[in-house]
Amino acid sequence: MENKKIVVLFPGAKYSTDCPLLYYAGFKFEVRGYAKLAISYGDLLKQDILIDECIEDIKNLTLIQLQQLDLSKYDDIVFVSKSLGTVVAGWVEEKLCIKVRHIYLTPVEETLPYIQHEKDIITVVAGTKDKHLSIDILKDHCLKENIYLKQIDGAGHRLEVWGEMDKNIQILKEVVDLY
Repeated sequence: MENKKIVVLFPGAKYSTDCPLLYYAGFKFEVRGYAKLAISYGDLLKQDILIDECIEDIKNLTLIQLQQLDLSKYDDIVFVSKSLGTVVAGWVEEKLCIKVRHIYLTPVEETLPYIQHEKDIITVVAGTKDKHLSIDILKDHCLKENIYLKQIDGAGHRLEVWGEMDKNIQILKEVVDLY
């Protein structure tokens, strides 16, 4: 019987699954024979409320999408998440009590409790100029938990360097090579 594999993409608040880091994650895993699911938060982020206020709704909407899929039929589950999506991905793994391999892209502070050495974390990637979570805090946490952290020098929360097209393409390749 063939192994069933799936990659699940968790977008950020302002970073959809069609943006390069997540698009190429899905593409690369699909080429390897993985099914792909791109999580959608619907219109929840378009409302005039703070992200903190709608995070529970986002978690529940994501949970419904994944429960409809029945992840128990998959032998290998990879969650690739960006920013706000890192919180959702970590929470969903615990809520569903499933074994997942994670790629955390630009996690936020609320994600830190889910970044633990007993979890199967492929990598954590963050820019040294990310304003959403200090690279020093993330570095200390990953060191304490013995988790690989790929730091992108000079990059912000989108893992880009403003105005540096060639550098941004190089960063994208570096990150995709980690998948």
